[in-house]
Amino acid sequence: MELVALCTSGLEGAVCKELKDMNFKILKVTAGHIHFAGELSDVAKLNLMLRSAERVLIKMAEFEAKTFDELFEGTFSADWQDLVHDRATLIVEKVKVRNSKLSATGAIASVVKKAVYEKIESKNEPDGTVYPLYAYLKNDIVSVFLDTTGSRALSKRGYRLKTSIAPLRETIAAGLIIVSGWNTQRLLVDPFCGSGTICIEAARMALGILNDGREFAFQSWPIFKDVRMEKVDTKKRENRLVSLGFDKDPSMVSIARENALRAGVNDSVRFLNKAFEELESFKNVHVVTNPPYGLRIKNVDEDFHSHLARLFDIFEDSTVCFLSPAADLERVFKRKASKKIKFQNSGVWTYFYIFES
Repeated sequence: MELVALCTSGLEGAVCKELKDMNFKILKVTAGHIHFAGELSDVAKLNLMLRSAERVLIKMAEFEAKTFDELFEGTFSADWQDLVHDRATLIVEKVKVRNSKLSATGAIASVVKKAVYEKIESKNEPDGTVYPLYAYLKNDIVSVFLDTTGSRALSKRGYRLKTSIAPLRETIAAGLIIVSGWNTQRLLVDPFCGSGTICIEAARMALGILNDGREFAFQSWPIFKDVRMEKVDTKKRENRLVSLGFDKDPSMVSIARENALRAGVNDSVRFLNKAFEELESFKNVHVVTNPPYGLRIKNVDEDFHSHLARLFDIFEDSTVCFLSPAADLERVFKRKASKKIKFQNSGVWTYFYIFES
C-alpha cells in the first residue's frame, strides 16, 4: 500500500533519509508529504521510529471530483471495510483545499464521512474506536487518508513540560540534526540551547530511544489487535556524553536538565550556564544551534549575526550549523555554506546553514 509521512515543509530530505535507512522505497515527494511503499505491518514501526516526521498516513483513495456526487463515489470506492470496522467513529481531522471547484471544507468533511460510513455498512452503535481522516483537494484531485498517528503528533514526545520563548518543535530539531550529516560518535554542541531540544533529540537519536510510552490511533483498531509495541531496554544503552548545551539564562539550563531527565537522556547530555561570549575553544565537534533572532525574539542586537561569526573561531575544525531568517549570511560571514535549506519554522521562513569543516 501507499503510505505518507507528513513533515515540516522544507525538511522532506530528513524524512526521506530515515525512510531509506529503513529500506522503504520513496514514491513521490511534495511539500511536507513523502509518499512511499509499505505494508500494514509497517505502521507500528514507522510511528515508533520516525524522528523527523509528524504523522504516518495510509492513502486510501485518489480521484478527480468536481461535484459532491463525485466526491462521494470516489471516497466510497476505496476498500475502507478492509481497515475500518463497522462500529467506528470517524473524525475528519483536516480538509485542505487548493484551486478546486469544491471548496466548502465542512461540506467536504461531511460527504467523506458519509461515504465511509456507508461503505463499512455502519449500523451498530459506535464502540469508541476513533479513525482520523485527512482529505486533500488540489486542482480537483482528491486524496483521502487514514491517520495512524492520532491526535498527538509524533512531535509530542512528552518530555517538554516547559520551554524557552521560541523553541524548536522536536521533529524539526531531529530533522535538522539528520540533514546536517551528524556522526553520532562526534560530540554535538548547542551554544544557544534554550530548553535543550536539539541536544536531547541528538541523545535520543544516538541512544536509539523510540517514540514509545504513548498511544497511537492505530493501536485501538481491531485490525491491529495482534500488534505488539516495541519497548526500549534502558539497561543496554551506552553511558557516554553525546551532546553539550550552553545558555546564558540559568532558568533555561534548569528547564533543559529537567527535560533531559524526563526524556531519559540525562546521563548523556550536559547543560551548562555560560553565555556565548564566554565560550572557550572547541575542536572537531558538530554544532547545531538555533540562535535568538529578532523576528521571534525582541531585543536582539542589530549586529548579532556579525557577532555570530565568532562561532567559526570558537569551534575549530568543526561542522557549524545554525538557523537564521537572514538569506544573506554567507555574504556577512564571507564564507560559502556547503548546504543551505529553507523551511518553515512556526510560520516563519527560516534558513538552515551548514558550514562543514
